[in-house]
Amino acid sequence: MTTPQPRAPSTASRIGNDLRTVAVIDSDREMRDLVTLMLERRGIHVSTYSSAEEFLASDVSEPSCIILNVDLSGMSGLELQAELRRAGWRTQLVFASEISDADTVVRAIRGGAFDFLQKPCVEGRIVESVSQAQLAYEERLDHSRATAAFEKRFGSLTVREKEVLGGVVDGQLNKQIAARLGLSEVTVKIHRANVMRKMQARSLAQLVREASLYNAEGLPVCRSIPSVGRPFGMGTPLVHMPA
Repeated sequence: MTTPQPRAPSTASRIGNDLRTVAVIDSDREMRDLVTLMLERRGIHVSTYSSAEEFLASDVSEPSCIILNVDLSGMSGLELQAELRRAGWRTQLVFASEISDADTVVRAIRGGAFDFLQKPCVEGRIVESVSQAQLAYEERLDHSRATAAFEKRFGSLTVREKEVLGGVVDGQLNKQIAARLGLSEVTVKIHRANVMRKMQARSLAQLVREASLYNAEGLPVCRSIPSVGRPFGMGTPLVHMPA
């Protein structure tokens, strides 16, 4: 039987309780019911699944957080994590498992897990972890929207305007940009004004900050600027192990 593949996440706006949805994936029904009780009495909508395959085959939209076991029947929790990451999901993953060896925890965190809890889980820790994971998801969603908007504006620039923008981000003066591109300063000023208008920048500082922040693809001088944001699911990991 072919394992269902995760769908690419939608870039559409999310409203209402969608941002509060948490998926629980665990072969243990008692665990699923317990976590559901903990979260629903705090107003968090929960959907439960007994396996990774059941979750992938469902019509659920991208949840803000997934609580999952490492040791699942069929596809493991770590394998599901890798599949979701490949598909570009922004969901924050919180592992809750009896398995707590260092190698497993390290693999989960390096793979982008937001947290790793060891069963039996204390209610306060689950609620704290989920709350922080949901905040991290909302921040990542906002960043994705801002990035998409920036890329749309950047894509409206001509090749020459992108070259001028590259010089601006690199801190070059108009005369330096003109010399590098073989243009007159007047022409550079015209291109620069067009860049400001198309990028909807209110100031030069805003333009440089955004161009550096989003590391626009195709902007030569930005290739060495690290991209902002962490890989899928990365927040400040909160690895909770029993004392």
